Amino acid sequence: MLDPMPTFGSQRTTTPSRETGIPPTLLWIGCGSCSGESMAILGVDGQATDFLDLLEHDGIRLLWHPSLSLEPLAPIVYRVLNGTLPLTLLCVEGSIAMGPDGTGLFDTFDGKPKRDLVYELCAVADYVLALGTCASYGGIPAAPPNPTEAVGLQYSDGQPGGLLGEDWRSRKDLPVVNVAGCAADTDVMLLAMRWLLAGDPDPAQLDHFGRPTFVRPCLSGADRPKCGTAQWVGHSCYGCISQKFPLSRELLKWKEARKCASELLLT
Repeated sequence: MLDPMPTFGSQRTTTPSRETGIPPTLLWIGCGSCSGESMAILGVDGQATDFLDLLEHDGIRLLWHPSLSLEPLAPIVYRVLNGTLPLTLLCVEGSIAMGPDGTGLFDTFDGKPKRDLVYELCAVADYVLALGTCASYGGIPAAPPNPTEAVGLQYSDGQPGGLLGEDWRSRKDLPVVNVAGCAADTDVMLLAMRWLLAGDPDPAQLDHFGRPTFVRPCLSGADRPKCGTAQWVGHSCYGCISQKFPLSRELLKWKEARKCASELLLT
């Protein structure tokens, strides 16, 4: 678990207010050069309108998203950390880089380790949602030899810990909610967001890996079952609990890939 000195909100003297009448807010931050969940939710798997519907029809104020926001992140971060802008839901995609040598300087924001920014944002958010295997458990970047010293928000190498530590809880007394998958299923991501933004989520709805019970196989759907049954969701089928992939399963279907390539060459 990291216990860094505050660097971004070091001048913070108040905690963010939660006055009635203020709409729920959402801030989305990418780490470890990952944008898989952003790409999935904005069109590769789902439709951009699905996420925009969440913002418009559910009355959610989007503070920042790497693909949707025109303004820079820094001013918003400082308002959140200084207590003038409440943060209801923090969404994190991508693994947390702790290297080199524990400095966190492989992934920076404003010249400082991004892991420190994420740590401080987690401290002021009502709820924290880890989107995808990397943010949840470290994912592929954490595979040996793990040159970036990658970890998940609350897990590392398949065990509790990570950036925040096993006992960490949000302002609303909830651990990090993990939506496993690579990329995570769009419908499940939106369902998890609505579940948290509605307020008072039941911790009993999380399993022992911090996943909501409604999480389903990361590449599945009603019309495309693909990677197996719900009992293996985010675990053995795509190694979503950690960086360990089953040796008995091909990661790529080479025959299908070659067939697609041949068809492209003929068109």
